[in-house]
Amino acid sequence: MPLGSVLSQTRNEKQLAKEKEAKRKRDEKERKKREKKEKKEKAKIPENIEVFPKNFLFKPKFAYPSVIFNVSSRKKNGENFNWKPSIPGVVGAAIRIKKVYVSAAFKLPSDKTLIKQYCDTKYTDVFINIQGRITSWGFFYRDYKGYYLKDYGKFYSNWNEDSLGYPKSNNLHVIEGGLNIGFNFNKNFSLNAAFAQSERQKKSAGSFLMNISERYQRIETDTNIVPPGQKDNYPNLDRLQSGDFLTTLISFGAGYQFVMGKFHLTPVLLAGTGVQFQSYVQSSFKRFWINVPTYVNGRAQFGYNGDNFFANIIYGIEFNTIPIKESRIRLYYQNIEFGLGIRF
Repeated sequence: MPLGSVLSQTRNEKQLAKEKEAKRKRDEKERKKREKKEKKEKAKIPENIEVFPKNFLFKPKFAYPSVIFNVSSRKKNGENFNWKPSIPGVVGAAIRIKKVYVSAAFKLPSDKTLIKQYCDTKYTDVFINIQGRITSWGFFYRDYKGYYLKDYGKFYSNWNEDSLGYPKSNNLHVIEGGLNIGFNFNKNFSLNAAFAQSERQKKSAGSFLMNISERYQRIETDTNIVPPGQKDNYPNLDRLQSGDFLTTLISFGAGYQFVMGKFHLTPVLLAGTGVQFQSYVQSSFKRFWINVPTYVNGRAQFGYNGDNFFANIIYGIEFNTIPIKESRIRLYYQNIEFGLGIRF
């Protein structure tokens, strides 16, 4: 082989060896960096919490929601009454990618018989949650249009339900959207393990909880939501056409998870109050007011949390108030959810 070719081959071999050594050093550096990061992340995980290595979670679910637009007299004069949307059931799914949990549900179609009996409710409900070890962020949007008067018998003595169905308010429209910020003060208690099931709590534990909520609510109506015989008891509500309500709420409570192997039971309850800025339109004028609402949020679940498969039943109830002069509107949201899922 000519001398030039030998020298050229030697240079190429040295260059390849040099590149190989540089690659080995880079890989070694990346490995140490990765191990250091994993060690750091592992150190953050409390002893009582087992985090699943899989980052993707999918959970189909079926739910029975119940929404109540409840009205009572702050002066204890009038009869209470309840408007409800017609929602036969909803199907949906929850997806979790790392710490982001997104849940959406869609109403099952109503047949003509149900629409005639109750009403034709248009409905949207979206919830996005980012759950950390201490802090959680929740974004929600609810939209319900079309309600029926649940307890009409107190106001319509001769109403023929068989032919007319329930009294309806097709233009009663309630919109609500906002942000919840939650705080968990015990790292050995996991709301993720309880409700999202993206990790597992090893032993029973609980925590003091705090929640800050900022929400916007809008009510639209065609001024027929006060039943017959009650207009003198609810004169301001009877004239209501629309209203915008901006509310800041602070609530406190506690949660506890009872762990029995891979089964778990978790009750959570918070209650609080805040300040509400009101701007609403009545038939003859527009009013601005500031009021003090109340707020309650309760949840309970029972579930199985295996290594790959999980299932649970969740019951939730939330209500907040909108005081308008002599009236107190309570917006109740109740939900029974059945879900099962897998992790990837």
